[in-house]
Amino acid sequence: MYALLAFLPILLSVILMTAFSKPANKVLPVAFLLSSILAFFVWKMNIISILSATIYGVLSSVEVLLVIFGAILIMNTQKYSGGMDTINRGFTKVSEDCRIQAIIISFMFGSFIEGAAGFGTPAALCAPLLVSLGFPPLASVVVSLICDSSAVSFGAVGTPVLKKVLSTIV
Repeated sequence: MYALLAFLPILLSVILMTAFSKPANKVLPVAFLLSSILAFFVWKMNIISILSATIYGVLSSVEVLLVIFGAILIMNTQKYSGGMDTINRGFTKVSEDCRIQAIIISFMFGSFIEGAAGFGTPAALCAPLLVSLGFPPLASVVVSLICDSSAVSFGAVGTPVLKKVLSTIV
């Protein structure tokens, strides 16, 4: 029963955004309010605990947003400086075999980008590169996500290591 109640805000968000086409900036505050009400009445959390969990969630999201901002900055810098075209030409010169191109771009370049930025950036950079080389769009996304699955466990810019160090200090 408690698991179903805990899943209720997520379910509400999904239903309102998909079935009723409501924007996330309207739906997510409602889901937050429902979560807070459930925490107060069902799990008997006090207001201080709810507020501290809210502040912790906001601060955690700032960390993720800073990494995503860095990834977007890298991508836009490459796009406007011509670096993306240079990378694209370099990948085509390595081999004409599309399987080798997919491995080099999605696995090797994607792992590098995962370490530099993380949080889905490899799929955002590698998939368009593969499409520009002539890969079908769906295949590009699938290959990029599959190849990124091994590098993603190490995280972006050492964030799992940072969290471990901070948790041992505190």
